[in-house]
Amino acid sequence: MTRLTLSTVLGYVGLIPFMVPLYLMVQAFYAQAGLQSAAIFGLYAPYVFIAYSATILSFLGGTLWGQAQQSDSDGLALMAIVFSNVLALAAWISLLMIYIAPLMTLVAVCLLLAGFLSLLVVERLLGKMPDPDYWTMRIQLTSMVGLAHVGVIAMMIMEL
Repeated sequence: MTRLTLSTVLGYVGLIPFMVPLYLMVQAFYAQAGLQSAAIFGLYAPYVFIAYSATILSFLGGTLWGQAQQSDSDGLALMAIVFSNVLALAAWISLLMIYIAPLMTLVAVCLLLAGFLSLLVVERLLGKMPDPDYWTMRIQLTSMVGLAHVGVIAMMIMEL
């Protein structure tokens, strides 16, 4: 199995922990039971979604750090290294925000969505995508993750 094949398989399998809580939230939303009734093993589904999202965003921030080490531009590399740390801090802050108020849970999901989208832009600016197929996969995965976040945001707004 090649690195690209393994990355592709793991990337798409990695969507499952986004989609399971999203599915449960959609079910609860349309059953008019409210998002508070959506749970995975007794855990509030939106928090499970946020925790996984924060974990993946932090992981991808780390991969950005590695890409920056190979950049030909010192300025872009420095920006990417700082940005990778900003992503990790934003992910951590999103985990803390959920304990403040329900509205901050919505802000946390928005913050994570912004992190995923901005990461894609920064990766493109670095210009070190190892393979066009990898870049296509990154766009597809980020699009699906972004749509999942938009769905969660929409349901949270409708429940306010």
